[in-house]
Amino acid sequence: MKEIISGLSLLFFIQGVGGLINHLTNGGKSWFLVNYIEAFQGFEIVMDIVFIIVGGIIALISWKISGSTKSEN
Repeated sequence: MKEIISGLSLLFFIQGVGGLINHLTNGGKSWFLVNYIEAFQGFEIVMDIVFIIVGGIIALISWKISGSTKSEN
């Protein structure tokens, strides 16, 4: 379970950081998720920052899960 959560965290973080760099440098359409969701158009930079924050929160949750299982052993 921890591995899935860690992978999800990494996915959100990469999408956020990569998308932010792409949008700040006026990069073209790429594989970043924000570019392909119509509801996010006009809010690309904000959504990239939200993805970074969500990735960080999920990483903290994953870290807490791994910390609690280590203390139980």
